[in-house]
Amino acid sequence: MASGRPIRIEQMETFPKQTYRNRCEIMTVSGKFSLVVPVSRPHGNHTLTAEMQISFREPWQRNHWRAVQTAYNSSPYFTFYAEKIQHLIFEQETLLFRFNHQIIKGINELLKIGPDIGYTDDYMKSDSTHADFRTLISPKHPVPGIDYPAYPQVFSHIHGFIPGLSILDLLFNLGPEAKQYIEGLKLKNED
Repeated sequence: MASGRPIRIEQMETFPKQTYRNRCEIMTVSGKFSLVVPVSRPHGNHTLTAEMQISFREPWQRNHWRAVQTAYNSSPYFTFYAEKIQHLIFEQETLLFRFNHQIIKGINELLKIGPDIGYTDDYMKSDSTHADFRTLISPKHPVPGIDYPAYPQVFSHIHGFIPGLSILDLLFNLGPEAKQYIEGLKLKNED
């Protein structure tokens, strides 16, 4: 399935700190937990997103996989998706941008979707003709205007429903229904 509008991912911006470009959030027994891919900036604060390097000084892939296993091993679809997710986490890419590309590609395959995704060749300035989500989607603030219907989560009996987690939460808890959940998301006040 291809979506109607093309999606362009910015790769020529100066890499911004504390964004979802190198992290995601999952639910654990202790609540929300961030999985952060450590990065290094070869050109300091002037490093472009396309140039960000992944740091392998720490065993972050092993730690991420253990956190995912601990958080979701009792979820309904863990065994169905575990091998593919493990493979994505252990990708041997040195550039964050390429690593993210492999994750997007792998998740789209699991969801059986094929959106028209491309990447910018030059920095794309904001304008009124394109929706710009570069600063809208942030770990610091929930995405405004999205109504997330509750679904069963592994630790919802402890924390209640936590919206806006990583796609991993949807896949492991809803399985093939994750695609329908995403397609059914509505903006608040949308008819």
